[in-house]
Amino acid sequence: MKARGFTLLEVLIALAIFALLGMAAYAGLDAVLQARARLDAENRQWRAVALLWTRIERDLSAWVERPARVRGGAPQAAFLGEAVVVSEYGAQLELTRLGSGDGEDPLAPPERIAYRLRDGKIEWLRWPALDSAPHARPEIAVLLDAVEALEFGYRDDNGLWHARWPVEGGSGRPGAVRMTLRLRSGERITRWHAW
Repeated sequence: MKARGFTLLEVLIALAIFALLGMAAYAGLDAVLQARARLDAENRQWRAVALLWTRIERDLSAWVERPARVRGGAPQAAFLGEAVVVSEYGAQLELTRLGSGDGEDPLAPPERIAYRLRDGKIEWLRWPALDSAPHARPEIAVLLDAVEALEFGYRDDNGLWHARWPVEGGSGRPGAVRMTLRLRSGERITRWHAW
């Protein structure tokens, strides 16, 4: 009886089939890993958006009628809204909030905080004191990136919306604030806060 082995052609065919199966498995695994990376990135982005809205809501709810002297200038209203950022430390939404804003320390002194869109990032600014020195700089934290636009609207007592606050003849805070966020990925989100 003769011993029978594999011919060279059979070995080459088996290797070719194994290589094709390996390439298909690698392509499938790569597609799964890319999908997971995209989902993780989207999850991080939507979590950051949710945290941004939560922070803005918390700060608006903690608003207090206390003018401030930041940047060493004249007293500023307790609630300011601008359509665009016009200075180095300017902001689209600036207000005085009571305490630390997180509810943990109700005896903390009021703080001056602000929000703005700068270079595709939403920044949160906090000044060291309500009545700060002329060259005092705020602490700046990036809350969200990859942002195309951030717009605020302010509703007066007559139900009209404005891009700036205070409006002529108005004072204090608006009756409601509308926040519209447009991400670079194309999503547009609008939220309202009313007192």
